[in-house]
Amino acid sequence: MEILVIRFSGMGDIVMLLQTLQKLKQKYDNARITLLCDSSNRDIAKNSGGLIDNVLTINRRVFKEKKFFAIVSEIYNLFGLRKKKYDLIIDFQNFGETALITYLCQGKEKRGASKKKNKEYAYTTIVPRDESGHRSQFFSRIAGVDDSLDFSKMVLSQTASAYRNTVLAKLDGGKKTIGLNIGSTQESRRWSEKNFAQLAEHFKKDFNILVFAGKNEKKYLGAFSNDVIRVCDVTVDELCGAIGASDYFISNDTGPVHVAAALSIPTLTFFSTGTDENVGALSAKKIFLSKKNINEIMLKDAIEKISLILS
Repeated sequence: MEILVIRFSGMGDIVMLLQTLQKLKQKYDNARITLLCDSSNRDIAKNSGGLIDNVLTINRRVFKEKKFFAIVSEIYNLFGLRKKKYDLIIDFQNFGETALITYLCQGKEKRGASKKKNKEYAYTTIVPRDESGHRSQFFSRIAGVDDSLDFSKMVLSQTASAYRNTVLAKLDGGKKTIGLNIGSTQESRRWSEKNFAQLAEHFKKDFNILVFAGKNEKKYLGAFSNDVIRVCDVTVDELCGAIGASDYFISNDTGPVHVAAALSIPTLTFFSTGTDENVGALSAKKIFLSKKNINEIMLKDAIEKISLILS
């Protein structure tokens, strides 16, 4: 059974998709799953514990940047998909471009929950677009598997495990470690670096502190004292390993908190536009704080919640 699943973005969504892929493996014996995703998320597959057998990528950035020759190269690579015959193709993205890819690929069954009527041409099975509950449940409905809420699980790859050991070597082995992920895909969803820095100061006497920053958040690292460990300029594989070095993980609503949850690390998530019910970490060991203006979340409330996690 050869299955092609399509989900371009983002890191957190692909992690949330893993529980659906597990159910597909259970439903179809000996199923081989190929994931088509954005090239930036390739390494997630390496940490899927064998749920993803093969990865195909597209670099969507070159389309946004309108780099002609790079675009031609990406399109040429995608046409290679047509040579493969799949038993099942599932479009979890439901963009116009992913509908077109689904249509062009060879598959006995093609499933999708199109947002627009004029994109339904791509699918042999049109799934009603029921986005109630958690996003992972929506993914399961598209796939045609049990949509009861379940937890995604990750297993660190060899590279990620090696990087985890590198990070652990920098820490005080006599202390537990708190990871602070200060970034977000949108500024309105980012609890400020000042708040995170105050958290670090509050807990650093009794805990190791790891501060995680993406490329766009490196400018905020100056808010933190020199005695915290900074994690930046890493691959996704290395990021997974560094998260795995944490005993507790505090984060804005973005991809790394889903990785932490999938590694069974207790989490605290700060929400603004999103909700825990719809996009929260898939874990029994999670708590959250939410305000429409995320920086109205008070430091004292965050410390109180973290104390619940620590206990």
